[in-house]
Amino acid sequence: MPDWSGEIRRRLAPLSLEPTREADIVEELSQHLDDRYRELLARGLAADAATRAALAELSDEELTGALRGIERPAPAPAPAPGAPRTRRWSGQFLQDLRFGVRMLRTRPGFTAVAMLTLALGIGANTAIFSTVNGVLLKPLPYPESQNLVTFWGTAPEKRLPVVNYPDAMFVFFHQHTRVLESVAAYSGGGVSLSGEGDPERVPATAVSTDFFSVMRQVPVAGRGFVADEGTSGKSNVVVVSHALWRRRFGGDRNLVGKSILLGGQPTVVVGIMAPGFDFPERSELWVPLVLDPESVNNWYLSTVGRLKPGRTVEDAHREVAAMSDEFMLSRPARFPDAKPGGGRAVVQPVLQSLVGDARTPLLVLLGAVGLVLLIASANIGNLLLARALARNREMALRCCLGASTGRIAAQLLTESLVLAVLGGAVGLLLGALGVGLIRGLQVGPVPRLAEVRLDPLAQLFALGITLTAGLFFGMAPAIRASRVNPLVGLQGGARGGRSGGARRLSHGFVVAQFALSLILLIGAGLLLRSFRRTLEVDPGFRPENVVTARVQLPWPKYRSDTVVRVFQTRLLESVRTLPGVREVGLASRVPFSPGNPQQNLYVEDHPARSGEAIPVVNSRVVSPGYFEAIGTPILRGRGFLPSDNTNAPQVVVVDETLAQQYWPGADPLGKRIRVSTDSGTPWLAIVGVVPNVKHASLRERPNFELYRPFTQNPTWSSYVVMRSRSASEGLVPELRRRVAELDPTLPVSEVQTMEGAMAESLSLARLTNLLLTGFAGLALLLAVIGIYGVMSLDVNGRLSEFGVRLALGAAPRDVLRLVMRRGLLLALLGLGIGLAGAVWLTRFLGALLFEVSPVDPLIFLTVAGALTAAAVFACYLPARRATRADPITVLRRE
Repeated sequence: MPDWSGEIRRRLAPLSLEPTREADIVEELSQHLDDRYRELLARGLAADAATRAALAELSDEELTGALRGIERPAPAPAPAPGAPRTRRWSGQFLQDLRFGVRMLRTRPGFTAVAMLTLALGIGANTAIFSTVNGVLLKPLPYPESQNLVTFWGTAPEKRLPVVNYPDAMFVFFHQHTRVLESVAAYSGGGVSLSGEGDPERVPATAVSTDFFSVMRQVPVAGRGFVADEGTSGKSNVVVVSHALWRRRFGGDRNLVGKSILLGGQPTVVVGIMAPGFDFPERSELWVPLVLDPESVNNWYLSTVGRLKPGRTVEDAHREVAAMSDEFMLSRPARFPDAKPGGGRAVVQPVLQSLVGDARTPLLVLLGAVGLVLLIASANIGNLLLARALARNREMALRCCLGASTGRIAAQLLTESLVLAVLGGAVGLLLGALGVGLIRGLQVGPVPRLAEVRLDPLAQLFALGITLTAGLFFGMAPAIRASRVNPLVGLQGGARGGRSGGARRLSHGFVVAQFALSLILLIGAGLLLRSFRRTLEVDPGFRPENVVTARVQLPWPKYRSDTVVRVFQTRLLESVRTLPGVREVGLASRVPFSPGNPQQNLYVEDHPARSGEAIPVVNSRVVSPGYFEAIGTPILRGRGFLPSDNTNAPQVVVVDETLAQQYWPGADPLGKRIRVSTDSGTPWLAIVGVVPNVKHASLRERPNFELYRPFTQNPTWSSYVVMRSRSASEGLVPELRRRVAELDPTLPVSEVQTMEGAMAESLSLARLTNLLLTGFAGLALLLAVIGIYGVMSLDVNGRLSEFGVRLALGAAPRDVLRLVMRRGLLLALLGLGIGLAGAVWLTRFLGALLFEVSPVDPLIFLTVAGALTAAAVFACYLPARRATRADPITVLRRE
């Protein structure tokens, strides 16, 4: 038997081990080499060849790497008795940290793949969390903004989710509230600002005089409003925003006290607000709201209130509902159908109201990127398990050198955390890029995008998920490696480490990846199908080559109906002569423009029954030619004519929803309706029927719509609608010139193409679909890579088995079937779990879906089939390699 001790001592010399420990190791390794030497002799090798082969195992790449990587005990002397335990732990951690960095550097390919995978997951999570934080979580920039609430009425029986308040009702709330410390009313809109520079329409809001005190805002110059400025004749004052002061007036410090032209009327600037304040709806001007304490005719006021200390939103909800009941019951002549308990109210924190429909999509995206990070972590966990298997001999040697199982686990866990921190650093950079891209998006329904930042909270979140991911994918390999059997590890190397426990853990990662990927893919599929259904909706008009622009006539310059009619008639005639214009019309509201005037509806031959809710109808005022310009066909009867003037009978055009409701199967032409109970209000004869038009959203439910001719109902604010023969954007400069020829003080605002307006209404859905589809695609790729890696590792570990099977007469297709069956079982188990999870989770997508069920069978089956096909492809490649195993080569190697 050869003497191995000399060669072993030579190899161990760089470690500077204690003599006793070195003797133990020499004895252990000598025994191992003796066993290996006998085994090689039994296989027929000569004595010299067997000696060289046995010694070669001490110099192969894995064992040499292990010997070089082990930290010397000598340079880290044992702590003196009584030394602080934390100092000892910190020393061990620094050793593990240095070694972990070196081990990652020895395998740059593995490190790069794992780091990039993790960086994508962390970067996506950081960017989406920053958006959620900036939009949903970060408090509004107002003092004690958590106590600010807004409230409104609701009438679901009339299909009215939001009902604003009239003057008298707000005054009643203001006088009787006990839960709210203070309450203010406002009504948004716009006003033309002229004088120095070109005229422009500026977002303006009429507010009650205590508005700024409710918001606790103090102007940086001047003052807010005083009580008597909320009365008629004393309201010609204005407070301007800091942004408008800088942009329009050049930061003139003497602006307070000067007059500016608003709507053609001199108005005194009394204050300049602090930077950043633009509530509500990015207002740039605030004017006093003149209230009529007895008026209940116009339901137009929005409200904001501040809770008293100790009061909650629920308290405010109960009080507002009770006050609504009390107000209407005290006026039976005006509200004959009012009854106790009938008052409906919605009370929300102002932040929640501002966020609106953006909340659900953002939370869905945050959940989606969380699943992507879980899948990425599972993928890295599988990679680390395979790497721990390859380092099995190293771990065995560490045990022989006296390392405890805890030290081995700590070492591998430290390596995982180092990898996680590297991936987190790159992910933080990707997250910063993602935040920059998100801030630059023009997504209309998402407020506060400009406030999205990679702030300290987002950075702390990135650090938290980085460390959590590192622990998640590092724990299993660390525990697995700490349980290595030294004798088996030194004798069998990597093959000895592929235990049943390791296989089950690796397979569990694959099952989890497939389950999570299926959930993401089904969610993306449902949203995509819903979006397609939305695009298939008939909007009731043809948006191609249509451009709209708003022209608002200021009062009192245009105080009479006659003056308004003359201007609008001249404007139509002038625009109609523009080159390229096919049709032109005017409308008080166009599709996807803000606002939705509504009126009570009374049908002559369908009187309302006692106790029955009075229906409401959306009301528009349009000119002759409007339906042709917007592309809405006349289904029955006719549109409006120039002859429908004040000397002619009052006429109206209704939509088919209203016509079918009251005259199903009958001709509605000639029937009469009225939009007021006042006996002096004329009946309106129906002269035409048009399709239902989607005015607010392509997903809105059909509602009653009526159109009245502007010649009989002049309106001071109107939209010019132009249909051109080709691209319509070039008409805008000419439109501005024609308006300026008629009145140079009038601004042209809200210019947009109808195609652009429709696209903007779908921008949030389109962005949600794009991101979720991208996350689902990334998850699918990671799942396919995961099952491919596991099956490749299984095939490599069972090559001897496959060689024996082939040597004993098994056909290659039998081996192929054997490998494929194992891989597909894992995939199908993941699909089963994923389908159950998807059935439960997709119900949260209901608010985002349109005419699609959250458990749509087509989407579920299609996604499951696609994922199964991907699994078949991923399993086929390793299985094909297994069928090509050479039995003689495999058996000789064994």
